[in-house]
Amino acid sequence: MKFVLSYLIIMSCLAVFSQDKAPELPKFSVRGNVSIPKVVSSNAFRNSFSGVVCGDMNFNYKIASNFFIGTGYSYTYYKSQKVFRDKNLNANLQSQNAYMKLGYDKFFTDNGFATFSLNAGYNFNTYRGVIYKSDSLIGKYPTKFASAFVEPMIGLYFIVDPNFAIGGHISYSYNFSKFDPTYPGFDKYFEYSKVKNNWNMSMINLGFGFYYGLAKK
Repeated sequence: MKFVLSYLIIMSCLAVFSQDKAPELPKFSVRGNVSIPKVVSSNAFRNSFSGVVCGDMNFNYKIASNFFIGTGYSYTYYKSQKVFRDKNLNANLQSQNAYMKLGYDKFFTDNGFATFSLNAGYNFNTYRGVIYKSDSLIGKYPTKFASAFVEPMIGLYFIVDPNFAIGGHISYSYNFSKFDPTYPGFDKYFEYSKVKNNWNMSMINLGFGFYYGLAKK
């Protein structure tokens, strides 16, 4: 959490002291990120799964100044917590996300810029490796669900080649659905009455990424 707060403070300072006359970025760009998702909000979800990896790729078009729009895809993998793995329940949750992106690039030096963006879309989630407590429960619970989501993101990038930049980012992904432990059959192995499930599923993502401008050098 200290790292998150430090990152936000640095980003705010960079935005304040950013350049008035920014270098021109290409009209078209490809951006990608790899991060580790940290489950927050719902205690029931946090006690069931932990994030392993999230990969993200999007294609964008600059519409005016340094504002851009785009479309993208991301994949997130969660593993079950130790309390379930100790009982040989190695279920995992895989999320495939399609979204639209709206963002803004702000230069703070000739070779450094911050990106402020918002992803909004739909995710399709699947539980795999589910083992039920008895064979009579097989097929009685759904293993798939879908949800809308929004994800504000802040990134910090440094140009290392005329059209290529690398950096890091932080984002908060919020799903418009609650975690249901009956889907993977977890309710037969854990007393969910002892933990709260008042909030929808959400994650904080910290990771690294790249920017590539589709233009001649």
